[in-house]
Amino acid sequence: MTDEKPRKTGPSPEEQVRIYAQRQRERYRFDSSKIARAENVYVAWIDLMGAGHLMSVSLEKPANALVRLHMAVEHAIAKKASIETLPINDGVFILSPYKSDIEQVVRSVMIDLSSIFISTPDPQNKVLLRGGIAFGPVYRGEAIAAGLANGKRAKHKEALSRVAFGPAIIQAYRGEGAAPPYGVAVHESARSFAPPETTPFLMTHWLWWLTHPDLEHPDGAPPLTVLKDVLCGDLIKHFAWLRSTLLLHGLPPRS
Repeated sequence: MTDEKPRKTGPSPEEQVRIYAQRQRERYRFDSSKIARAENVYVAWIDLMGAGHLMSVSLEKPANALVRLHMAVEHAIAKKASIETLPINDGVFILSPYKSDIEQVVRSVMIDLSSIFISTPDPQNKVLLRGGIAFGPVYRGEAIAAGLANGKRAKHKEALSRVAFGPAIIQAYRGEGAAPPYGVAVHESARSFAPPETTPFLMTHWLWWLTHPDLEHPDGAPPLTVLKDVLCGDLIKHFAWLRSTLLLHGLPPRS
C-alpha cells in the first residue's frame, strides 16, 4: 500500500470569482486623490421640457425639437473658443470660465428657439425649454485623467474628454426647475461667487432679453424686449391650449 498525495484541485468557483474580480479592480484602478484641482467655471443647462413624454408617443416631434436645440447651441458657440458643451439627448450643458460668453450663448439659444416657438403654427408642435446657470468647480478631461496611471491616460484620454462633474453641474441641472418656460434660473452659487475682478449675477433669474453692454445684438434680430412681449403673449395662448388638452400631454387633470 502506497501513500497518495492529495490532488491539486485549483481554486474553487468562489475563489475564481474573487480572483477575476480583483483583476478587474486592477484593470480599472483609479486614484481620485490624484485628480488635479478643479477650475471654477460657469455652467448653463438648457433643457427641453416634456421631451420624455414626446419620445414615448412620437418620432417626428422629439426629432424636430432635439435637432433644433443642438443646432442652436452649435450656432451659438461657433465663435466662442472658451465654450465646452456636454450634450445629453434632450439637454445640453454649456461650460465657460467667462460670464459674458455663457450669457451670449444662452441668449442666442433662447432667441433662436423662442423664435421657432413663435413661428410654429400648430400648438401641438410647439416645444418649451428653460435653463439654469451655476458657478463653481468642475472637473474635466485632463484633471480627471490625472487619477490614472500614465499608460492608461493615453488610452482613455478621449473618453475622459467627454466627462465633467462637480457641484456646478448638478446645481445648474437642478436649478433649471425653478425657471419658467423660456426662462433662465440662476443658482445661488452664481449669485454669490464670480471670477476675480468680475461681478456675480444679481437676480434669481437672468433676463436674457434686456440690453447688456458686453453682449452683441444678433444680426437681423428685432428688439429683444419686443420679441419677449410677443413670446409672452404666445405662451399665454399655448398654456390655455395645454389646460384644455392635459391628457394628451401625459399630464393629470386638475382637481
